[in-house]
Formats: sequence, structure tokens, C-alpha cells
Amino acid sequence: MKIVFSSFKIVRVTRKMYLTLPQIRPVPLPSIASNASIIRLQIIESTQEINKLKYDTSMIVLTFNQEAYVRQAVEAALAQTGKPIEILISDDCSTDSTFTVIKEVVEGYRGPHKVVVNRNDVNIGLVAHINQSVLRTEGEIIVPAYGDDVSFPERATCIQAAFSKDSPLLVHSHAMPIDKNGQECSSDYRTADVFKTHDPWPLAPSLCHYLGASGGWSRELFRKYGPLNRSQVFDDHILGFRAALEGRITLINEPLLYYREGVGISHLDFKDRRRSAICVRRIRIQTIGKAVYADRLDDARIFGLAHDDPIISLLKTRLFLSRARLSFYTNRYDFFPLFLKNPKLTLKAYSSELFHLLKRR
Repeated sequence: MKIVFSSFKIVRVTRKMYLTLPQIRPVPLPSIASNASIIRLQIIESTQEINKLKYDTSMIVLTFNQEAYVRQAVEAALAQTGKPIEILISDDCSTDSTFTVIKEVVEGYRGPHKVVVNRNDVNIGLVAHINQSVLRTEGEIIVPAYGDDVSFPERATCIQAAFSKDSPLLVHSHAMPIDKNGQECSSDYRTADVFKTHDPWPLAPSLCHYLGASGGWSRELFRKYGPLNRSQVFDDHILGFRAALEGRITLINEPLLYYREGVGISHLDFKDRRRSAICVRRIRIQTIGKAVYADRLDDARIFGLAHDDPIISLLKTRLFLSRARLSFYTNRYDFFPLFLKNPKLTLKAYSSELFHLLKRR
């Protein structure tokens, strides 16, 4: 295979592609004629025959400041077995040597897969990065791979087989948990709620659906419901609920990746018992919850649930509680407007947060 780094050549991007995300500055994707300093793309060009292929599966490797782990993540993506797939390796403007490592690995690649490497000139955050990467790929099956995890060689093939057999909108699997040093460790990911039920009613209030790193997505989840909407959420929060609404979730009952515990932007350190640390954690959890419940309300309405559906009512209640709990830490002047709107829920939120702080002393 001939490898070409074509002066950060812009490929297969049109002027009509834009991300319009609430609470995120819209990120225009550059046209072929645009200045390459906005978003630089590199492509590894294969033979003409391979370039003409239509890829039903796209693996998107998302990286940001993961120089210690990214080599394994990229090598694992390139080592996927089975039929050729599209692999997009996209770095969100890392400030360390992550992108240098990516280039080193990719420059030595000789294999069947179509590989595209992207580096954003500005950091746009995980949600916008996912939306951007989904737009830039063509596969109906999307396999996310994060820069600190390591996919097994058969991961893409197993996910393809699950989609072919059951026609799900979301696939998830087990994983082998490892620590920051690559040693096997314990994990509580199996306590996630999708391992117990696919019913959208109990999943609606949950902030722990499935192990997001193990997922495989149908593009239909984006085509019908749109991009991920709020920057504070994680993909599993939203895509898990969308797939539950549709009743189309499949578990692959075997590990398909090494999942790194204790690192990454979703990690919360619950060992720090200082009051200041507890407050920071609670603010983050309630900020996430507020965004998640607002997004799920939007998706439930797109799905077609009536305004008086129990799931809609439950999500409205959870959204109000998250707002009230967040105000306990950030702006207690909101207590009175919230109390006037719903005294029972406001008192419940404030008392629960106060108890939460007191019991950890």
C-alpha cells in the first residue's frame, strides 16, 4: 500500500456539513478549498480498487492528551481482522505528543483498511468531536475506540456479526479492565443498568447505562435523533436511551477490549473525602444529570411519547431535581424560585444534598 501524507489534504468534506450544537460554538467543517490551518486532515491512500469500496463499518479512534496509551489504541485499531473497514483516527488538538505518536504508528501501516487521520486545530470537546467524526465517516455501523483503551483484533468483526444477526441499534460487550499501568484490575462496569434491563422506564433516570467504551452504534441513532446535543453528556448516556426507546439493544457476551480504569475524562475520584472535593464531584454529577435528562426529554419526544407519558413525567422530575441540587452548590438564591415552582421537590433536593455532605464527614 502506498502511504501519502498529502500536505494535510482535505478530503471528502463539503461546504454543507456543519455541527450545530446547543451550548457549543458551531464548528464548521472545512471545504476542500478552505484553509488547511482550520482543521488538518491526512489520508492514507490505498489502491484505486480499495478507494472505490463502500465501507459498512467505521471505527473512530478518538484521542486527546493520551500520549502514554495512544500507541496501543491505534495499533489495535489497525490490527482489526475480517473484511476491510474504514478507520478514522481523530485527535482533538492534544497538547502533548499524542498526535506525533499517531503519525509514527500510521506511517508504518500496510494493510487492508482505509485509514484517515485528522487533527483539530482547536479543542472542541468530546461531544462535538464525536459528532464531527460521525459526519466524516460512511459506515452504517460505527465502532468507537478511545485513546486509552485497547480493542481486541476481532472486535469490529464481532460487532458486525451482532448487527447482522439481530439488527440492533446499539451493541455493547464485556471488557477486560486494566489499570493505568496495563495490569488487570477490578471494575464495577457490570453493575450498569443495561446489563439488567432494556426497558426505557428504569433506564430513563439512570446515569449508568452500559460501558460506553464497549459500544457499537447504528448510524440510524444519529439519523433519526440528530447529533449528541449537550456538551456535558457522554455518548452512552444518550445513545443507550435512544436504543432503549426503540427496543433494539444487543449484548455480546464476551470481552472485546481492554478497558482502562482510573483514567479518562469520565473518571471521578471518590476516595477524596474532603468537603471541597465532595462539592466538586456533586456539582459535576448534577451538571451531567441536568444535561442528560434534558437530552432524553428531547429524544423521548422525537420518538413520539405523549406529553403525559410516565417516562416524560419521570424525566421532567429528574431534570427539576438536578437543577435544584446543582443550585444548592452554585446559586442558593435560586432556592425561592424553585420552591415556588415545586416546594416538595426543592426541599427534597436541598435536604438530600445537605445529608450527602454531612454523612461524609
